[in-house]
Amino acid sequence: MARLLLFASAREAAGTPRDTIAGATVAEVLSSAKQQFGPSFASVLESCTVWLNGEECTPDAVVCESDEVAILPPVSGGANDFSALTLPEVRALRTELQVAEDAVSFVRRLAQGRLDMVREEQRRRSTGEEALLDVTDGIARVFAAERGTGSNRPPRDTAVVAEHPLLSELEALCVESGFGNLRNLDDADLVSCRTVLAEFESRMSIERKQLFTRIDELSEELVQRYRTSSSDVDSLLDEGR
Repeated sequence: MARLLLFASAREAAGTPRDTIAGATVAEVLSSAKQQFGPSFASVLESCTVWLNGEECTPDAVVCESDEVAILPPVSGGANDFSALTLPEVRALRTELQVAEDAVSFVRRLAQGRLDMVREEQRRRSTGEEALLDVTDGIARVFAAERGTGSNRPPRDTAVVAEHPLLSELEALCVESGFGNLRNLDDADLVSCRTVLAEFESRMSIERKQLFTRIDELSEELVQRYRTSSSDVDSLLDEGR
């Protein structure tokens, strides 16, 4: 059974952000998904990119137990032919995607932190270590750990409103999975909480990667226009990549 992750219009057409679908190959998983979610989903699927475990794949790719199949509709802006866009439109589209990526990255970091706290609670139980009276000590230990999967891109100021849909989704998942009461969850519920957060974090990572690709394409378009014009590079790339 593969974990199917659905984004944007695919998520709306299916009525869910994720599901578990049977299939030995990506093609079989997609066929089952079309039967389950109906013609509207099948129509959206025609223009989507499909990834297996975070990488673009072919329909005959083999799917193993617990693999992740992600359905990615085109990011705003369509195919990477920007010739019909004016320079201000290219800039505006890149800014729009950068703002979207800021939100995805911010929520992803929150999900990673909460997932690490669940893992720390599992580690504590497995070693028989007593729970700390001051929970902030445990939090400090979790967030002191090094992470090696961050982006090498320069940081940007991030302002994500509390009502952002992704943030609301994460908060709802935490409530449903009992994250706010980790120490009182039984082992099975703790595993379930970890699974829910891991799936959400994985979806955010995939969406972030796709946004980075589109942002890079738009930045390259700006560079190409600079090379073929007499414009000053700073006026074309008026914001850092």
